[in-house]
Amino acid sequence: MAEGNNKTTRRDFLELSAAALTGMAFTAKSAASPPATLQTTTPTSTSGGIDLVNLTIVEASERIRRKQLSPVELTQAVLHRIEALNPKLGAFITVASTEAMEAARTAEREIQQGRYKGPLHGIPVGVKDTHYTKGIRTTAASNILKDFIPDFDCTNVERLKNAGAILVGKMNLPEFSFGGNTPGCHNPWDLSRNSGGSSGGSGSALGGCLILGATGGDTSGSIRNPASTNGCVGLKPTFGVVSRYGVVPISWTLDHLGPMAKTVEDTAILLNALAGYDPRDGFSARVPAQDYRRQLRRNIRGRRVGYIAEGEIAQFHPNTKKAFFDAVKVYEGLGARVQEITFPDRMRATGGAHGLIRIAEAATYHREFLRTKADQYKTADSNVRTTVEAGSLLTAAQYLRCQRARRLFLEDMAKVFAPLDVLLTPTMPAPADVAVDVPETYRNWWNLCGYPAISLTCGFSTNPAGLPIGLQVAAKPFEDSTTLAAAFAYESATDWHTRHPNL
Repeated sequence: MAEGNNKTTRRDFLELSAAALTGMAFTAKSAASPPATLQTTTPTSTSGGIDLVNLTIVEASERIRRKQLSPVELTQAVLHRIEALNPKLGAFITVASTEAMEAARTAEREIQQGRYKGPLHGIPVGVKDTHYTKGIRTTAASNILKDFIPDFDCTNVERLKNAGAILVGKMNLPEFSFGGNTPGCHNPWDLSRNSGGSSGGSGSALGGCLILGATGGDTSGSIRNPASTNGCVGLKPTFGVVSRYGVVPISWTLDHLGPMAKTVEDTAILLNALAGYDPRDGFSARVPAQDYRRQLRRNIRGRRVGYIAEGEIAQFHPNTKKAFFDAVKVYEGLGARVQEITFPDRMRATGGAHGLIRIAEAATYHREFLRTKADQYKTADSNVRTTVEAGSLLTAAQYLRCQRARRLFLEDMAKVFAPLDVLLTPTMPAPADVAVDVPETYRNWWNLCGYPAISLTCGFSTNPAGLPIGLQVAAKPFEDSTTLAAAFAYESATDWHTRHPNL
């Protein structure tokens, strides 16, 4: 499934990752206008007997294109569901209902005038509340930024708007994206459980059908974790494929931004809008533009699909292991050449470099906040202050040794992938809020190496009952279309993605 026109060599990619040694400063801009608030909307949720909020992007966009569905009607239905369910889910920090309805009316006029922009035109989406949004507050769920209103849109919001998408609000997260759980944000499959993190608001809203698409951020698995936990799809693209300009960072060399949606095809549609070189992001990759949606339907037969050996995940939850190996059988049934994979011992040692790189780079961004606003960090449900203070104590020599270990890790990962087209692992070691003691989750490894990885639902737990389980599909650098195509093949052969929670 490798791309024939992909001219990026492994050496190029290694050099791209090595370039991480030169971190870039990020300065927050400020403005002073009031935050957007949720307004009461017309309680419209169906059209012609169709439940609008359960539509996928593919389904809604086709109705909009044929002028069988109004962007205004769809946006009203979404805002009404947000108003009804967000108090239970806590998925949104800010709901921009006024701006959303204005954008929906504009989209409707454009489409009526024959200026249809494509499959995101008139589609309601949310963005993680680390994404700068002009005139709408961007808090990163922190008291430090609680009144920060940017005067420009980040690249991702700009590109979504250019594609005609309707921004309905900003999604919840742990403070500054630090953590695998999102305080106050609940799992739509069981409201007593957390939505995961750090893109927990995006995952909760998608799982609960409050929006049709979203963005997330992934530094240690923070798109794939909530995708798995909430029963949706989340893609961490190859490092550099999606711009990080205008987004509150954790780590300049580990951060990835990417799309989240209800299905793999919806995710590909979002990636088409988000991907592309951005000169304002110093790590943005100069790679040819692709139509990820067009490449989804490639045959999986004969493709080399590796799967992590049972011994590597021996301590994962039994339901997770069963769902995972059942998924491997699906690929085998589709004609893929499946093979068991184990990781070299050295990868376990060098993989630990991720944690130190992460906190050292985070401390660089937070240095001014520590100096002037240290007392404003949250103290409950947050470890940001202690983490960045620890990161500030690391020496340059320690940081550089971690980057050298990272290069060894990249070399080992390239050897693992040499005989493969894609590699399968469980996304999470257990369903939501189920504690398991595992030495490695194999999630932040993909941030360290920068390879693309996607999570999609591959089953539901029986103990506890009814919680989604995620399958992770990864591919080689800049073969994001391969990742998506392999995920789409599995999704097309199963029906897990058609299930919805009872809210």
